[in-house]
Amino acid sequence: MLKNTENMTDHELLEELVLQGRRAEKMGRIKICLVAVLLLLVAVLALVYIPKIMAPIRQLNESMNEIRGAVEKTQTILDAFDEETIDNFKQTMESLSETSQQTRALMQKLKESGIDTLASSIEELNKVLDGFLKIFRP
Repeated sequence: MLKNTENMTDHELLEELVLQGRRAEKMGRIKICLVAVLLLLVAVLALVYIPKIMAPIRQLNESMNEIRGAVEKTQTILDAFDEETIDNFKQTMESLSETSQQTRALMQKLKESGIDTLASSIEELNKVLDGFLKIFRP
């Protein structure tokens, strides 16, 4: 409320200043109370949510430590590989590949040579022999 201060008496000016001071003091108290309520609310929320947040953070920290340990072990193993070891591994893998190809070729040759018919012939011979054995068994 703006009043014409030029036409006021000293007493009225003093009353107006006192009222403004009281309003300012009242607003200051309200602001302080609001800040205190907000701080209290933040403190309560922190007390509620910090423990909930800390559990996953601890798990994440433990997982990161385990990963770090695994990486260090892997690095130690990789550091142990030198050129000679890599060459030996490469030669072994090439030899294994060559042996695998030779085995495939041998299996194909056996298949083509009629090993299936040989197996069925052996089974038939076995049945015939079982028949003879039944005749001679008492």
